[in-house]
Formats: sequence, C-alpha cells, structure tokens
Amino acid sequence: MTLRLLVPTLMTLTNISTGFVAVLAASQDRFVLATWLVVAAILLDGMDGRVARRLGVTSDFGRQLDSFSDAVSSGVAPAFLAYRAVLAPLGAVGAAVSVIYLLAGVGRLTRFNLTSDVHVKARRTVGVPIPIAAGYMLAVVAMRGQLPAEAAAVLVVAFAVLMISRWRLPELRGDVVGGCILIGLGTYIAVLVHPSWATVGLWNGWNVVILSVAALQERRLRRGSAAGASPAGGA
Repeated sequence: MTLRLLVPTLMTLTNISTGFVAVLAASQDRFVLATWLVVAAILLDGMDGRVARRLGVTSDFGRQLDSFSDAVSSGVAPAFLAYRAVLAPLGAVGAAVSVIYLLAGVGRLTRFNLTSDVHVKARRTVGVPIPIAAGYMLAVVAMRGQLPAEAAAVLVVAFAVLMISRWRLPELRGDVVGGCILIGLGTYIAVLVHPSWATVGLWNGWNVVILSVAALQERRLRRGSAAGASPAGGA
C-alpha cells in the first residue's frame, strides 16, 4: 500500500473506529459524547473520498471500505443511540424502528455502490444520503427532552423512507451553494449545542434555502446548456 493510498484509508478506518466508540458511549448513556463522536465520523466520511480523488487513489476497495464505515458510523451508531436515548420507552416498537432505519441505510448504501462511479463524485443523488439521515437522528437525540418518543419514531421511519426513495436531490455544487452549506453546518451545530424548537426551525429553514438555491442554479445551468446546444447557439 502506497503512502498516498494509506492516507484516505486511515481516515476511513478512523471513521469506523469512531462510530464503534460512539456505540460504546451510547451503551453507557453518555449521549452527548456519542453524538459528537458520530458528528466526527460523519465529517471524516465527507473528507476521505475527497482526499482519495485529490491524490488520485480512488478504487473499488476504497468505495467498499467507505460503505462499511458508513454502515457503522451513520447506520448502527445513530440507530443504537436514538434507541437508547429516545425510543427505548416504546419497547419492541422502538427497537423495530431503529432496525428499520438501519436496514434502509444499508439498502441506500448498496444502491449507491451499484450505480455510482468510484472515480467521480456524483453530481446528483437518489434518495437522502445516510450521513444526512444520521444528522437528523442526532437532532432527534439532542431534542429528546422536548420530543415525545412516538413523534421521534415517526421521524426516524420518515427518514428511512427518504433514504430508499427515488427522490433526486439537486446538484450541490458551486461557490454559492457551498457557502450556504457552510452556514447550514453552523445552524446544525447550534441545534446540538442549544437544542430547542427555535434552533431546529432555523436549521431546517436554512436547509430549504440550500435546496432552493441549488435547484435554481441547476435549472439555470440546464437552460444555458440547452441554449448552447441549439442551432442558434451553435451559429
């Protein structure tokens, strides 16, 4: 294994390890620590593929390893954390809801592996990515004192459905969208640090802004491409 290949591989292995430690923390009811460990794992997941592409060491091995890490850090860890922190009072129903989330997440990862190009980051994605769903699971945990277990269960199942849905998200690219996403990360951190309906509303409202800006930008790019490909544009 070359040094260039070792760097993203170690990042992915750290992702898996962090997700597992989050499970251990959740098993001891250390929910805040477990939440931030999952956040760290998700951030690592967002960087390892980008680093691999920058270094030119993308491979099927790396893609499979990344999927296994996502299954742990964005699947098992948030599912178990949500069950311990919020869904346990529902008994078997709460456990079943957590399992539904986990199975949907693994299905989403499998579909992604079968339809994506390992060497190119997909411009569009089908269904909500599992790291995004995991982020909402963490928000449910953060709001555990203000959110009934039944309502939390409905939200978890809803995101399980969104993961395996055929909903096509707009392309999240460009400086404007990137800037919106950075602001969105700030609103999300606000939810975890100061969980309240106000911060949750701010975060979700900004998510709508991100998707709207991305959709408008995508539509504008399509119109530009169509104009350039038309006979008049070619002339």
